[in-house]
Amino acid sequence: MSHEKLNILVVSDVSAENICGGAERVLVHHIRALKDHGNEVTVLSRQPEPDAPLTVTLEGGVIEHRLPYGGSRGPDGLRQLKSGAKAWWSEHSGRFEVMVSEQPFTTWALLKAGCNLPRLQVCHSFAFEEYVLRYGRSGGFRHRLAAAAMRRLERKVYRSADRFLVLSHFMQRRLSDFFDISSDLITIAPGGVDIPDACSAEQRDELRSSLRWNGPVVMTLRSLVMRTGIDLLVEAAAILKDDIPDLKWCVIGKGELMENLQDLSERLGVSDRVEFTGFLPEDEVRKRMYGADLFMLPTRDLEGFGLVTLEANACGLPVVATPITANKEVVPSLPFNRLAEAVSADALAAAVRTMLHEEPNVESSRQALRSAVEEKYAWHHHDNRFVSAVETLKH
Repeated sequence: MSHEKLNILVVSDVSAENICGGAERVLVHHIRALKDHGNEVTVLSRQPEPDAPLTVTLEGGVIEHRLPYGGSRGPDGLRQLKSGAKAWWSEHSGRFEVMVSEQPFTTWALLKAGCNLPRLQVCHSFAFEEYVLRYGRSGGFRHRLAAAAMRRLERKVYRSADRFLVLSHFMQRRLSDFFDISSDLITIAPGGVDIPDACSAEQRDELRSSLRWNGPVVMTLRSLVMRTGIDLLVEAAAILKDDIPDLKWCVIGKGELMENLQDLSERLGVSDRVEFTGFLPEDEVRKRMYGADLFMLPTRDLEGFGLVTLEANACGLPVVATPITANKEVVPSLPFNRLAEAVSADALAAAVRTMLHEEPNVESSRQALRSAVEEKYAWHHHDNRFVSAVETLKH
């Protein structure tokens, strides 16, 4: 396949300016991969904050345009995006040959503005499913109506795409089941990870000392919402507090359930063992990944891939996770990781107990885990499949 230079519009609901989670990380790598293959890239997103600039320059000189967006997740927000997209597309149409869509809402607004570029649709997860899980399947009429509207919007966006890219077989099946997308149109490109510098045993001891970690530590990095199951981690901490009295737990992340989770740790008598750090910059996250003994992924549902599994493993940190969705693909694909027997605090606690009692050679197992991640999940594997899927749009 020839690698002719393309002028590509990348459309996203999140900004590539700052990496706050997996969606931003994949977006940044997609922009980089397209640039590295000699293409011209422009990004269109929505304002991350109401006072954020409407244009920023990203790494490599890529321009990110942003549609005005006040943050409303209802009809007012969609109307604002639709109006902004109409104005933006009237000025910029005719510049681009193909489009890569990372999420549905800004894309929906652009389609309403008349954009009909050949499109690769990236699918991480479905917004309507996350909404249902957040507000409860037995929520009131307003929530059921909102979820149904989201599903209709996503169906229109996904059904109008030319090709698709997902990170897991789970999401391929989900896309086919929900929106009748032929598997022939879907490219599966597992997520990737940048391999950080190795951390020696001496450096690890110094990091643990600076963090005042004396005994074993289980950590996680998650948004504090119902889907991610951090309450199960807190309950597992309570189950193990007598069995492993020096065990500490480190929860990195922010979200609407922070106060509830802190209250839960108080009620269960583990507030002195479970630390809630809030948001931390990447260097502080990595320090804790180097120093911890286990990483827990207690997801309840909708794990479309789980980049954080690879990020922990790349630091030599084994992962214990619930046996759901893409966790069942990614977690067992690398050595020293383990799936719990069920989505429950008891099962997670049992898995942690087993993993800590196995006591492998920590240094050699960490090196082996890093090597396995680098061989199987370095970003270039993903990037090659992604760029090939984009180039297919012009053939």
